[in-house]
Amino acid sequence: MREALKLKCRCGTVRGQATDLSPRTGIHVVCYCRDCQAFARFLAAEGLLDAAGGAEIFQITPAQVVLEAGQEQLRCMRLSDKGLLRWYVDCCRTPVANTMDSPKVPFSGLLVPFLDADAGTRARVLGPVVVRLFGRDATGPTPPGTHEKAPLTAIPRILWLLGRGLVGRRAQPSPFFAPGAKLPRVTPKVLTPEERAALGPV
Repeated sequence: MREALKLKCRCGTVRGQATDLSPRTGIHVVCYCRDCQAFARFLAAEGLLDAAGGAEIFQITPAQVVLEAGQEQLRCMRLSDKGLLRWYVDCCRTPVANTMDSPKVPFSGLLVPFLDADAGTRARVLGPVVVRLFGRDATGPTPPGTHEKAPLTAIPRILWLLGRGLVGRRAQPSPFFAPGAKLPRVTPKVLTPEERAALGPV
């Protein structure tokens, strides 16, 4: 069964919905990498990481993310000139998603704090966390089964997600890239090496 969940930033200015959700249509992960931790520090908001410094993410396609209000608040940053595009809203610094810098790649790592649903509903719709990665960078104890890096066993699931997105042409419509555009809707703020270093270990 596939469902939709509402999206809402902390202050309620930016709203939308994530569609076609189920454990089969996305990949539920927790990432403890230094870059995800740095992004949370950049946003300077509480409650974005778990007790061990992990960011909870549901990996889907851009076409599954629909913004219905407050699109003008959407912002983008990169931790380096080759880093992921990391999307957030300016009104209250809520994280939105991580994407590649190409509009052709049907990948969107939706940050779970942007979902307007309680923990029980999220668990039912998204399913359990299937992989915890980059545990070597965690700031506290992690659950059993956490991988030190990105496990090879995760690759088939990622390839399946990308293949599904390519076959279904689910890179568009996208809240992050306009149809036919080569550049993101918002010019990314690229951190200088000094700004990145101030956010923690690289």
